[in-house]
Amino acid sequence: MPQLDQWGADYIQLGFRIHQHIDGYVDAYTGPPALRDAVLGTQPWPGAALVAEAERLANTLEESGYGVLRRTYLHKQVGAMLTTCRQLAGETFAYREEIRRCFDIDPQPIPEAEFEAAIEELQTLLPGNGPVRERMIAWRKQYEIAPATARGLLEMITDELRQRTRALYPLPPGEAVEFRLVSDQPWTGYNWYYGNYTSGVDLNTDLPIHAHTLTALVAHEAYPGHHTEHCLKEAGLFETAGWAEHSIFLISTPEAVIAEGIANTGRHVIFAPGELETWQAAHVYPAAGIEGDPQRERRIAAATSALAGVAGNAALLLHEAGRSPEDVLRYLMRYGLHSEQQAQHRLRFIESPLWRAYIFTYFYGERLMQTWIRQGNPAERFGTLLREQTYPSLIGRWIHDEQSTPGLP
Repeated sequence: MPQLDQWGADYIQLGFRIHQHIDGYVDAYTGPPALRDAVLGTQPWPGAALVAEAERLANTLEESGYGVLRRTYLHKQVGAMLTTCRQLAGETFAYREEIRRCFDIDPQPIPEAEFEAAIEELQTLLPGNGPVRERMIAWRKQYEIAPATARGLLEMITDELRQRTRALYPLPPGEAVEFRLVSDQPWTGYNWYYGNYTSGVDLNTDLPIHAHTLTALVAHEAYPGHHTEHCLKEAGLFETAGWAEHSIFLISTPEAVIAEGIANTGRHVIFAPGELETWQAAHVYPAAGIEGDPQRERRIAAATSALAGVAGNAALLLHEAGRSPEDVLRYLMRYGLHSEQQAQHRLRFIESPLWRAYIFTYFYGERLMQTWIRQGNPAERFGTLLREQTYPSLIGRWIHDEQSTPGLP
């Protein structure tokens, strides 16, 4: 394990001091156990002391001797931590201001006309007659599988995605992922990164498991998503470079936007356009006793992707516009085409104090990553995201500069 400097050690310990107040704030830790244990074995600091420590870290960063890009990255991270500390000290922020400060993005409501256009297209794509939401629910229902079936499919899917990922991005020796089936959680799937290139991934069985989205879930949580990013950054940025900040992953910070963007985008890098649906029809569905329709699936998936901003709009209605949970539930069902059970589950996530702002990381992360990698060589650029230190506004600047100056490499 690398020797960490004092600033890096203090950064780690501030993360754990916040975690003492907000369970789950530290999502993963692979650094020296003594730094963690020295905090968790003491009484939590009051909010004012946390604010003072975050301000001290921000003010002493220029003296650290770190490079410019690294200092800017850490200013973004510590700025987000300071926002959380100020909240713990009793300060309040408007909802969108909280998101801007924590995630380095500027959340805006998506025009509902975009959702309506996608729903109109789905009217022609979904089989059957009747209301489009009911037809979408029926469409998903045909892919529903039992947890025991999912367990068997996960091994096959994971093996395929691991091979495809390793062909592009060599992974550290001994890396491994274990999948588990759990219940009573606000999320669909979750990666628990243990360090030493190993992860546990929990799949929530509260909601129906669908064969046609299981590959996307494995891609998101494992290959080439969260597990892959954690492995490569632990190996390169922490173990080799000795950068303390990459031994700890903090939920309400800009690095979460990068992580969710990587996780949502990865399957489009390891599968060519249309290849995922064809592969599933040939390998996943026969094992589940399902007959697929790759061409229709591809078109429905493309149309449904335009509904990705519905959850963010719903969160703005709840936390900014003051709409009732019942109104927000109806909104999710109308524009997200969710069943009531699915909409309730999404609402639970949006209402959670830990996740209420986090909901925007998926949409904005994917939009940033997809836009940037498509402006160049997707596999090479995705590798940059997996291995290097980036933050949302930096990627936004890269996109802007390339669009303003066509032909840049």
